[in-house]
Amino acid sequence: MRDFPDINEIKILEKNSQKNGSGIVYDQLLGIWKLKYVWGKESDEIKNIPSSILQVLSARLELTSKNKEDQINYEIKNSINLGLLNITFTGSAKLKGLRPLLAFYFEELKISISSFPIFNKELKKPENKKMPFFSLIGISIKDNWLCARGRGGGLAIWVKS
Repeated sequence: MRDFPDINEIKILEKNSQKNGSGIVYDQLLGIWKLKYVWGKESDEIKNIPSSILQVLSARLELTSKNKEDQINYEIKNSINLGLLNITFTGSAKLKGLRPLLAFYFEELKISISSFPIFNKELKKPENKKMPFFSLIGISIKDNWLCARGRGGGLAIWVKS
């Protein structure tokens, strides 16, 4: 059974990552991460309904290497599934700083039924000061979880699959 940090442990990890960095490195983020829990901005309670809905929709974050030599840039995919319906955002992500931050933007939205695309749209890159990001708080290699806070202040735990 996996052991996830509670909100008090997350707050300690977050304070430490702000001061000393989380120690999370490029290779640790590679892979598919399924959303497990979300908290609202400045909330100590897991948002059970959104967490459950996102789990049912198989919400996932996928990070793959764009260039194995640079150890900074990723291709990022964020997707949900409802039966045969799949909604996927694809773009670029970059690891920045000691904390670190995972800054990203989506370049494409694709909707498909099974493997057949029904909608495809290119997306504009936001201005740098409006770029979304995840502040990477902590990771457990043993229990395969990743904890991060988004630009909007929400908190999430993902499980590596």
